[in-house]
Order: sequence, then structure tokens, then C-alpha cells
Amino acid sequence: MITVAIILLVLLALMGAPLFAIILGAAALGFYTLGIEMSVLHIDIYQLSNSVVLMALPLFTFAGFLLSESKTADRMLRLSQAAFGWMPGGMAFVSLIACAFFTALTGGSGVTIVALGALLLPALVKGNYPEKFSLGLVTSSGSLGLLLVPSVPLLIYGIIAQQMSQQLDMPSVEIVDLYLAGLVPALLMVVLMYGYCVWATRGTEV
Repeated sequence: MITVAIILLVLLALMGAPLFAIILGAAALGFYTLGIEMSVLHIDIYQLSNSVVLMALPLFTFAGFLLSESKTADRMLRLSQAAFGWMPGGMAFVSLIACAFFTALTGGSGVTIVALGALLLPALVKGNYPEKFSLGLVTSSGSLGLLLVPSVPLLIYGIIAQQMSQQLDMPSVEIVDLYLAGLVPALLMVVLMYGYCVWATRGTEV
């Protein structure tokens, strides 16, 4: 029964079913596997959607729209280039820093790729970086800011963890602690990606 349900969910996902329906089906399957009454599912959904903290998500989207329309990405790119353009692999580092901070401001990597991609890609190609490398750099850099404050994935994880801790009588998870815990991994990812950029494009930048 469970195997058939899993195969059905995978087939629906491959056929293009809405993502929220697939996630809801997987959650229902998990409840069934644990022997929890299915009637509890809609109660949990209501508790999550009733969280005041989730109001931040549409505000993040609105902030990303405002930043994109007000040409904030242009100014951020010029500032980063003026500050870090002198470094080895400077344009690559500018891309990493600009994308990381723009993602932190907007809360979503997709907004960053759309807003900064059209600016960074021509600049990287003009800096004599390979086109495929530039595309990969721009698309991957958009996810660097997801661990920086304010991070939407950490926010959602914190809300769900708080709900689960109340139900299971476990220690509460503080969202502030999650943000603090994300600083070092985010910095590590930026440093490692910059190191790879310098190594992969040695002798190519003008």
C-alpha cells in the first residue's frame, strides 16, 4: 500500500502535478505511516498557516519586487565592483558577494538570478570568463544568501520546528539561533566558491 502510494506520488510529480499537491500527499502518507489520524492533517496545516511569522514571506516577495524595480541591483553591483574589483578573480567575487546580499535582502534566490543575472553575465563574459562558467556562477551564487539573515528557508524551518516541539514536548527552536548558526556555513560557502573561481579561471581574467 505505502509502496504504491509512493510510486503514485512520483508519477504525479513527473506528470507535472502541482508541487503543493505532491508535498501534501507526501505529508498525508507520512501521517498514515506513523499511524496518526488523517483528521489531524488539516489542523496542523491551519496551525502553520495561522503563524504570524509567515506574514514575512509575502513581504519578502514585495521587497524583492521593490529592489528590482528601483535598480538596487545596479547600485549594489557597482559598489561591490568598486570594493572588490581589484582582487584576483575580482569579478567572480563581486558576483558572489552581490548575489549573496541581494538574496539575503529579498529572501529568494530566484529573484536574485532574475535581477542580477542580466547585469552579471555580460560583465563576467566581458571580463574574459568562459560563458558556461559565468552562467553556472550566476545561477549558483543566488543560493548563497539563503543562510543569511533574513533567510526564508530558515524561517520556515524554524516555524515548523517550533510547532513540532510543542506537539512532541521537545525543547523549543529559536529562529534567532538558526540565523546565527547559518552565518559560518554561508561564509564558508562563499570562501570555497571564491577559491574555486580563482583556480578554475586562473589566467583568463583581463
